[in-house]
Amino acid sequence: LDNKLAIVSGAAFDSYENQHKDECLPGTRTDILNQIKEWAASPYREGIFWLYGIAGTGKSTISRTIAKSFSEVRSLGASFFFERGEGDRGNAKKLFPTIARQLAITNPLLVPILHQAVSQQRDYGIAAKGLREQFDKLLLQPLQKLHRSNISLQTMVIVIDALDECEGDGDIQLILQLLPQLQKAATMRLQVLLTSRPDLPRLHDIPLEVIEHDISLFFSHRLAEIRIMHRLSTEWPGERDLQRLVALSVPLFIFAATICRMFEERDWDPVDSLSEVLTHQDDRTRLAGTYLPVLDRLLRRQNKNQKEQLVSQFHQVIGAIVILESPLSIDALSKLLGISQRLIHLRLSPLQSVLRVPDNDTTPIRLFHLSFREFLLDPSTRMKTPLGISKTEMHNMLTRKCLLVCQKLKENICQLPSYGSQRVEVDCQTINDHLPPEMQYACRYWAHHLVQCAGLTNIVHEAHSLLQTHFLHWIEAMSLLGHTLEISGILDLLRTAIGGNGSSLISQFFHDAKRFILKTQHIVDQAPLQVYRAGLLFSPQTAIIRSVFTEERSRWISQSPVVEEIWGAELQTLEGHSDSVLSVTFSPDGHLLASGSKDRTIHLWNPATGAIIQTLEGHSGSVHSLSFSPGGHLLASGSNDKTLRIWDLATGEELHVLEGHSGSVLSVTFSPDGHLLASGSEDRTVRLWDTTTGVSKQIFDSYSSSVNSVVFSPDGQVLATGSADWIVHLWDLVTGRLQKTIDGHMTLGFVLSAASESVAFSPDGQLLASCSANETVRLWDPMAGGITEIINGDDPESPVRFMTFSPDGLSLASGSFDSPAVCLWNTATGALTHTLDGHSRPVTSVTFSPDSRLLASCSSDGTARLWGLPIGTVQQTLNSQYGSVHSAAFSYDGRLLASCTDNGRVCVWDLARGTLYQTYDCHSDSVHSAAFSSDGRLLAVSTDDGRVCVYDLATAALYQTVDGHSDWVNSLAFSPDSRLLASWSMDETVCLWALDADGLSEIWTFEITDDTSEFSQDGLYFHAGLSSLDVEMSFTTSVNRDISIEDGQWIRLDGERILWLPVEFRPSRFKINGNRLALGHASGKVSFFQFCK
Repeated sequence: LDNKLAIVSGAAFDSYENQHKDECLPGTRTDILNQIKEWAASPYREGIFWLYGIAGTGKSTISRTIAKSFSEVRSLGASFFFERGEGDRGNAKKLFPTIARQLAITNPLLVPILHQAVSQQRDYGIAAKGLREQFDKLLLQPLQKLHRSNISLQTMVIVIDALDECEGDGDIQLILQLLPQLQKAATMRLQVLLTSRPDLPRLHDIPLEVIEHDISLFFSHRLAEIRIMHRLSTEWPGERDLQRLVALSVPLFIFAATICRMFEERDWDPVDSLSEVLTHQDDRTRLAGTYLPVLDRLLRRQNKNQKEQLVSQFHQVIGAIVILESPLSIDALSKLLGISQRLIHLRLSPLQSVLRVPDNDTTPIRLFHLSFREFLLDPSTRMKTPLGISKTEMHNMLTRKCLLVCQKLKENICQLPSYGSQRVEVDCQTINDHLPPEMQYACRYWAHHLVQCAGLTNIVHEAHSLLQTHFLHWIEAMSLLGHTLEISGILDLLRTAIGGNGSSLISQFFHDAKRFILKTQHIVDQAPLQVYRAGLLFSPQTAIIRSVFTEERSRWISQSPVVEEIWGAELQTLEGHSDSVLSVTFSPDGHLLASGSKDRTIHLWNPATGAIIQTLEGHSGSVHSLSFSPGGHLLASGSNDKTLRIWDLATGEELHVLEGHSGSVLSVTFSPDGHLLASGSEDRTVRLWDTTTGVSKQIFDSYSSSVNSVVFSPDGQVLATGSADWIVHLWDLVTGRLQKTIDGHMTLGFVLSAASESVAFSPDGQLLASCSANETVRLWDPMAGGITEIINGDDPESPVRFMTFSPDGLSLASGSFDSPAVCLWNTATGALTHTLDGHSRPVTSVTFSPDSRLLASCSSDGTARLWGLPIGTVQQTLNSQYGSVHSAAFSYDGRLLASCTDNGRVCVWDLARGTLYQTYDCHSDSVHSAAFSSDGRLLAVSTDDGRVCVYDLATAALYQTVDGHSDWVNSLAFSPDSRLLASWSMDETVCLWALDADGLSEIWTFEITDDTSEFSQDGLYFHAGLSSLDVEMSFTTSVNRDISIEDGQWIRLDGERILWLPVEFRPSRFKINGNRLALGHASGKVSFFQFCK
C-alpha cells in the first residue's frame, strides 16, 4: 500500500528526519498549547485551528509538541511537516496520500478501502492526480465508507506545519478549501491544526510579556546546562547579559535556540561567543543578529590565504547545501560536488549551531531553520560578510555538477529483466542500488538549477550535448524514480529559459523532445524501458530524437511499421476512461480539459501533462455534454440519465441536480454571464435553468426531433439550437419567442449529429481536443494540421477485418466485411501495391496458394475469384451457385480449391481445368471454413452447429465427424505433417485433434477470443488468437509463447512483453509469419514488424 500511495516518509513529527528537532521546554508556550488542547476537546469549535507567525517564532516547535501530546493519548490522526528544500516535503503532491496512510495506521479499517482506491488507478498512480482527486479518493470517500458501527466516534487531530513552505499558492488555497470538508466524516471528528507565516491569529501578536517570559525560561534552562558542560561559574552570564539576550531574542525563538547551540559547541569558548553575539545587537535585522556571530568567528585568526581558501570552500560546500532542492548526505554531496568527505566535515564542524550535521555519512544534512538560507542568500549579507552566497553562481556550479553526474546514466541502468518490465514491480532497493542519491538528485533537479544560472549560452550548450547522448537514459531514470510527469514541465522551463540563448538547432531539439515525451509519457511511466522501444519506433520518420538515437532502434527490430513523416497535429492521447468518450471541452483559461464518457464519469485533465486531476462521479448514465461557466469555476454536465448536474470545481462537489427532461440531455451551455444554463434533450425540448438556484425558468418545445446542440449569442440575448432534423431555431431570450428557423442549414457549426465526434478549441486557439469511441481523448496542434473547411466526402476507409500472409512472406492481403475490394501489401516496404476490384458485394475472406502465385478471394456475391500475382489480374471466377462464399482453402499442392457456402455445401474446384471437381453436402445451414491435409488425403470442413466433418478426397466419403464445440466453427488448420487438426469456434475455444489410424481424437482444448488460427510453417507452433501453442508440448499441457498480442496493447516475443502499441497501432486483426508480424487496423492500414532473431 505504501508504494502505491507514494507517501513522504520524513513528513511525520516523529520521523527519523525530525527526531533531533526541538519541542517546547516544559513551562513555556503554555497558553497557546492549552488553547489548542481546549479547541481539540470541544465538539462545538471550528474544524481548523490556524496558527500564524513570522519566521523563527516557534510555530514548528509548538506543532511538534502538540503532535507528540496528541499522539501520547492516541488522538493524533496524522502529521505533515512541510519544509522547503526537503524534496517532496516542499510541495503538496504527496500530502494527502501521506495523511491517508497515517490515518490508516490509527484506523486499520481504512486499509482495504484505501487499497481498493489506489488499485483502481489505471494510469500514472494516485500521486499524479490533482489534489481534489487525491482528497476525494484517499480521505473523504474512504472516511465516508466507514460504518459508524465499526468504529467509535472519536476526535482525531491532523497537524500540518509550515503550510507557507509548500510550493504553489494555488495548491495552498486549494488545501484550505478542501480541509474543511473533513467535517463530513460521520465516523470520526477530524480537527486540523495548521501553522504558517502571517495573517489571522498571528503568533507574533501574542503579548510580548508572554513571549518574553517563555524565552527567559528557555535561556535559564539551556544556559544552566551549558555552564555544567563548559564548567563555567554559576554567575555566568549574569542577570544583565541574560536580559540583553532575552531582549535581543524576542519574539524569535529561533534566535534563542541558535545562540544556545552556538554556546554548546566545545571548540568555542561560550564567554567569547556571548561577547560576539552582544556586539551584533544593533544590527538592523534580527537574522543578521542571529547568524553573523556564527559566521564571523569562522574567519577569526585566519591569514589572507587561509581566509580566501575558507571562503571558497564555504561557498562550495555550504552554498550547495542551502541551494539544494532536496537535502543530501555527506556521502552523496561529496560525489555530486566531486570533493572529499573530509573537506565537507571540515567545513560543517564549526556550523553545528545552524546545521543539523548527522553522526554518519549517509543521512542528509539539514538546516535547523530555513531562515539561515534566507540570510545567506540575501544580497545585503554579502556587504556584511564575505561568506554571503551568490544564488546565480551556486546554480551555475550545481548545474555543471549535475550534468557531470548524469553522464553516468545508461540504458537499462537497473538491469530489469525485460523491456516490458513494469515500474511498480521494481523494488526501491534495486532503484537505490543503481541510481544512488546524487544521481537521483541530478536527474530531477539539473534543469531547475540551469534556468536560474547567469549567462545561459554556454551552459545550455553543455546541457544539449548531454541530452544528445543521454536523453533517453534520463527519461528512463526519471520514470524509475516516479517523476515521468515532471519531464514535460522541465522541457517547457528549458525552452522558455533558452529564448535567444540557444541556437535554432538547440531550440528544435527541445521542441522535438517535448513532442516525444508527450507522445510516450503514458507508457514510459508504466514501463520505463519502452522509451527505447515504443518511444523511438512510433516517432515520426524525421523526428530529431528518432534520428539521434537510431542505433538503439536497430538492435532489436529489422523491419519497422510505416509512421508519419513529421510530427502531426496530435500532441498526445489521453487514456483513462473505460468506455467511449462522448464530449470534451476546455476551461476558459485553457488550464483544464473536461471529458465525459459512456462510463458515466467526467475526467478533468491537465492538458500540459495529460494527467487526470479529478474524476467527477454522480451520473447514472452516459455523459453526453459538458460546459464550463465563463469564470471557469463551475462545470455543467448533461447525461442520458435525463439530468443535468452543476459541479463546483474548487471542491469537486455537486451543487445542483437539475431534473425535468424526460429524455437524454444531449447538449448544455452556460450563458455569457453565467447566470443561465441551456440544455437540449432527446425529449425534443430545450430548457433554461437558473444556475444559482437550479430552478427551471423556461421551456422551448417547438421541435420535431432531438435537440443536439445549444449555444448562446455573445451578448446572451439569443439562443440558437440545432436538432436532428437539421433545423436551426433562434430564440429571443428577452421575449421568449421564436425568432427564426433555418431549415437544412448544414454549414452552421453547432448543428451536430448526436453520434458525431465532438471537438473543442482551447480559448487561446493553441490546442484542439477531439473524442472518439476508442476510449481516448486526443489533443491536436491546429497550427500543424488545423481544419480549414468541412467537406462531405466519401466514407472513411473500412477497418481491416481479415488478412493473411503469402507463404513466401513477401505479400499480405487484407479486406473488410463492408468492402468489395482486396488490398495487397508489400511486406518489405509496408506499401499498398494493389487494390483488387471485381466483386460486386463485400469480400468475406482471402487466402494465398502454397506457391504464393495465386490469391483467392471469397465474396457474398456468390463467387470466389482467383487473382494472378504479382500483377493482380483476375484469372478465374468460380461461381458456386450456392449463395454467399464464406471462405476458401487451397490444397497443399495448389491443384484444388475448396469454397465454403452459406447453404451447407463445400465445392472443390480443379484449378487447372477451372471445373467443379466435387461437392460435399454437410447437412447444415452454413459451412464456414475448410482445410486440406498436407498429404492431400483429407478435407476438413466446419459447420455452424459446431461439427467438424472430415472427408476422404479419394473416395469423397465422410471419414469422420467430431463434436467438440458448442457453437459454429470459424477456422480450421492442419499441421504441416498432417498429424494434427486445430479448430477454432465462436464458443471461444480452440480444440487440437490428433490424427492416427484410429481416426481423430481430442488432445487439447483452451479458451481464446480471437478468430485467427494457423500452424507455423515448421509445424512447431499453433497460433490462435493472442497465443502461440507449442505443438510438441501440447501433449504435456504446457504453453510456450512465440509471438502473440496481449490485450491488444502489447506484442510478446518468447513470452516477454517487448513492445507497447499506441492507440493508432492497436490491431483489429493480426497475422504471424515466422518472426514477422502484420497488424491490421481500424483505419484500413496494415503495419509490419520483423524482429531480430
